[in-house]
Amino acid sequence: MNKTFRCAIILGFGLTLLASAAEKSGHSLSEWSLGSTLFGEKVSNSDMRGKVVVIEHWGVRCPPCIALLPHLAKMDKRYRDDGLLIIGAESQNHSKKQIEPLVKKNKIEYTITSGANGPISFNGIPRAFVFDVEGQLIFNGNPHDGGFEKSIKKALKDVGETEDASFAASKNLFETKTWTNADGNELKAAVREATETEVTFVMFAGKVVKYPLGKLSEESRNEITEARLAKEDE
Repeated sequence: MNKTFRCAIILGFGLTLLASAAEKSGHSLSEWSLGSTLFGEKVSNSDMRGKVVVIEHWGVRCPPCIALLPHLAKMDKRYRDDGLLIIGAESQNHSKKQIEPLVKKNKIEYTITSGANGPISFNGIPRAFVFDVEGQLIFNGNPHDGGFEKSIKKALKDVGETEDASFAASKNLFETKTWTNADGNELKAAVREATETEVTFVMFAGKVVKYPLGKLSEESRNEITEARLAKEDE
């Protein structure tokens, strides 16, 4: 996505996978990669874990993008300690020298990167992607839209309600991989445990989600059942 974008208002939303994860898009933060860090702290996967993450595509030659910068800077300062992590992905290939005046003028302290790449195509900026504490995409659209900040505030309520990731990993039946349900939708998650009727998924940020085993695809269901039986025989 490191090309010049025209400024436009584009809204979008994905599909849900789990009934218990309503309004989720089916896309996760793990599908995105960030460009090199130009300003602010370099963000790692561990830094994003358990946070509400915003990846906002913007550009130096995009007036609506520039108009949004002071608001994003205020949001960063207001909600950072509550678990918000904003990443400004400059998507018009400008140099650090060209971007720096805007960073200083708007007192931006959140991370600015040289673009970002993800599975969703779009042709206009500003464009924002918001991910909840599970790393699931919950907003995909123009950050000037009222739903942008609303989705962030709603997701921030779940910060801190997840299980410690390192502790969870030590007990998992399966480490994180892709599973499918009976409708063919995919989910990336670890499996904590399973019974004859239910599987316990551990999501991106360590949040535990119960799901009926019978609603998984035959392949996923058989793989989990075989692992459960093998563990019981140990």
